[in-house]
Amino acid sequence: MTSNFYLFLPARNNSILELSSVELSWVCEDGDNNLKLAHGLIGEAVSASSGKYITVVLPGEDILFLNATVPGKNSLRILQAIPYILEDSMIDDVDELYFAIKKKNNEPLDSQYNVSAINKAYFEDIVKQLENAGLQAEVITADYLLIENTFLFDGKRVVFNNSNIKFSSSIESGVVLIEGGLKDVDDVRLINCEQTTDKNNQLENIIQKNNLKEELCDEPAELCLIKTKNSSADNVINLLQGVHKKKKDWSKTGRKWLPVAVLFLIWLSIQGGVFITDYISLSNQNERLNAEIINIYKKAFPKSRRIIDAKAQMQQKLASLKKRKGQSGRGFTEMLSNSARVFAGAKGLTIKSLRYYDGRINIEIQIASLQALDKMKDQLNKENGYQVEIQNASSGKENVTARIQITGAKL
Repeated sequence: MTSNFYLFLPARNNSILELSSVELSWVCEDGDNNLKLAHGLIGEAVSASSGKYITVVLPGEDILFLNATVPGKNSLRILQAIPYILEDSMIDDVDELYFAIKKKNNEPLDSQYNVSAINKAYFEDIVKQLENAGLQAEVITADYLLIENTFLFDGKRVVFNNSNIKFSSSIESGVVLIEGGLKDVDDVRLINCEQTTDKNNQLENIIQKNNLKEELCDEPAELCLIKTKNSSADNVINLLQGVHKKKKDWSKTGRKWLPVAVLFLIWLSIQGGVFITDYISLSNQNERLNAEIINIYKKAFPKSRRIIDAKAQMQQKLASLKKRKGQSGRGFTEMLSNSARVFAGAKGLTIKSLRYYDGRINIEIQIASLQALDKMKDQLNKENGYQVEIQNASSGKENVTARIQITGAKL
């Protein structure tokens, strides 16, 4: 079972973060759900993360959470439209931001999306530094998205997430919740991970205004965050989307499917042997059939001396005989074109079906009367030199249904 690894990055303080020169924190989770917090440089983190499912946790101060309504099903086009839909809600230029999305609900027709926005240059630099260090993250997300209906306080920062508000902030920034903003939310937890005995005035104010019950935690905030982490991944927006989406490690996949591949190669070898055997057998049978075709051709056309392709030559001979046997060398287009004027002048004529074969047109028609049928027959005989045969005709209340055959005159 693959264990989890959570790497926590510090806030960037409006500058590009150099991972090689800062101390990082990480939490390892083994298959038995045992958690261990460690600190060190990026190289040590890479060694500790080997063989684990890696989630990089960014401070929520650097990631803005928004909601957007975008109709459509194409995720690429939706992602392209998001910046312009949210442009009026942003302070920064949308061209300087990187956006990631996730459906608010898992329903296919739902058009509501949760959106994470982060400085593009900062995010791409972090991704590049992680890759250069040899750390291949599966997920990069904001810390506040790991919890749900929880207010986490560590003395320096607050991390909060409920259905309406999601943010992280330092205490010094002065960001506080609206007074009484949590009263209408059920089961909101307030966890205090502060390691000192002094009470924070701002925290006390939030507890009193929102009537919350404080839960004390004697462990570091990183451990507490992972322990209270929402087990469902529905709320997590993975920033690794589009061109940044993690590519599959085919070496691991290859090892997993190696036994299947070996069996497939064995089966393929067997099938190849069967194919070769069948090919040889069919080749011999084809040679025998060609010899028989040549004998039949010689018997049918004893005067033919040069035989290159007996099958093709026989088809040509048969086509020539068939053409001579027919009463017309005229084609369908010529016959129909010459007959069109007569058809156009026939009273109440409707052509129900038309077939052409070997110089003959067979037509099923409806016409106004027997007199009109005879007149059309005479015109075709006289004006175009065709031989017209009325094969059958039946008279109805309003018209006559007939089948006629038109044969082209001999050339």
